[in-house]
Amino acid sequence: MTQSFTSVRMTATLLFFALTACYLILTPGTTSGHGYVAEEMDSGNRMLDIVSARLMGQPVPEMVWSRHGPVPLLFDLPFLIIGRYVVSQDFMLSFEPVLLTAALMVLAFAWLRKISTPWTSLILVMTGAFATMLWPYAYIGLETKQSFMILLAGYLALANGKILRWPGLVLFGISGGLSLTVKNIGIVMWPAVAYLVYVQFRDDWRVRRLQLLIVSLLIASTWEIGDAFRNLYWEPRGGALFNIHEWLSDSPILVFTNFIGVFGSPTKGLAVFAPVLLLCIYAIPRAIRSNSRNVVIFALLVTACTVGFISLLVVTSDEIWGPRYMHVAIAPLLICIGAAWPRLNWKVGLPLAGLAAAGFVISSLGAFSSYGVSSLAMRDTAQNTMEWINGDPVWGGPIFEFRLIRTWLKPGIEPVPWTPSHHWVWEPPVNFPSDWRTIDLREYSTPQSVLLQYWGEKKKGKWLPVFRVSVISAIAAPFLLLFVAVRTRKESCGVV
Repeated sequence: MTQSFTSVRMTATLLFFALTACYLILTPGTTSGHGYVAEEMDSGNRMLDIVSARLMGQPVPEMVWSRHGPVPLLFDLPFLIIGRYVVSQDFMLSFEPVLLTAALMVLAFAWLRKISTPWTSLILVMTGAFATMLWPYAYIGLETKQSFMILLAGYLALANGKILRWPGLVLFGISGGLSLTVKNIGIVMWPAVAYLVYVQFRDDWRVRRLQLLIVSLLIASTWEIGDAFRNLYWEPRGGALFNIHEWLSDSPILVFTNFIGVFGSPTKGLAVFAPVLLLCIYAIPRAIRSNSRNVVIFALLVTACTVGFISLLVVTSDEIWGPRYMHVAIAPLLICIGAAWPRLNWKVGLPLAGLAAAGFVISSLGAFSSYGVSSLAMRDTAQNTMEWINGDPVWGGPIFEFRLIRTWLKPGIEPVPWTPSHHWVWEPPVNFPSDWRTIDLREYSTPQSVLLQYWGEKKKGKWLPVFRVSVISAIAAPFLLLFVAVRTRKESCGVV
């Protein structure tokens, strides 16, 4: 199952560039309107201004805090610095989720190569990269930092056995702490991180007490620092717990139905937005009986911690594409599939191909336009409640995006009216408008990809470099993928 470290590293490096190029083909080149990204950009710029003022001996401006604190901004700062000199900060920051998603998949690839064949590893990673909601989130961002950090902590703790050298232990401790810190609700992952520490030290903790102490302190202190700075944002607003209270369910029945809906909801279920994970129904019992038992338990803990928390909410997601908070569980569950079937056969390959095809279609719809378009359309029709966003099939993400693609492909500039009507049971309520509002789908059908927007048109301003990046990526991506496939074939034959 394993190859030389140098060979796998070379293939993984090529895969990283290949995935990055593939994602950049459809890049929007902007983070405008992407959740709280603008808030974090302001906070990150203020951090740079404070450092600059101190170095120059000038008056220090007051810090602008963000909801997740300054710790996750450490990932943003390099892009913000480069963006001050190259094109724009918004343009450079749009690369971050692309690079993090590519790195997430490469890390999964490196882990899979230790437990499955080269072809199985590559197939599962390409399925995760383009047939799950990871693809749209390569442009949306928001969840990519935590997903990468929790998988990195898992890889360090489980993929290579005991970590005996101090650099590896320090990296494990910091990555474990960051996985709890880069998101405001990251602390819900503590059982998964605690299990990783347990696996590392359960056999010889007495002789490694100093290492156990240092790792534990690194994890705890990283979280504590992040929490202390986050409170500076939340305390003036009544505290984080106060703000989340209005979103908590008051019914145990809703908690149960939410739990089921996280996986099976036709509008926001993980089975719809990452269909390949349906194989986990069979893969997890099979893998837990193998040598990869710890991997399965880790994946289940990550999944259970996330589902357990979001099931307590009134709704399990928001206006963003798919079950947003389940992003963190996709890569670990993909590794469970590889652990269950290290070598794919036709009995597994056929359903995998079918689920991958369905996932590719749905994920490509999510990559077509910005996630904020559907909520904007719902607002314009006076139907933008969080409950309708999460449960109304009329506004289901893939269904609505398919309408937009058909509108975009339709020749001409004539309006394309659409009325999101519903079926009353059996007559409208008294004093309720009898007609549903109609909107013009052409106003919402512009793709987020700069390449698709400006193909055949004159490019100018900040969009010209974005267009060039997309064109170069479209040329480079097939060759990079070909190189990866060739190396994988040679490695499967034992040539390299």
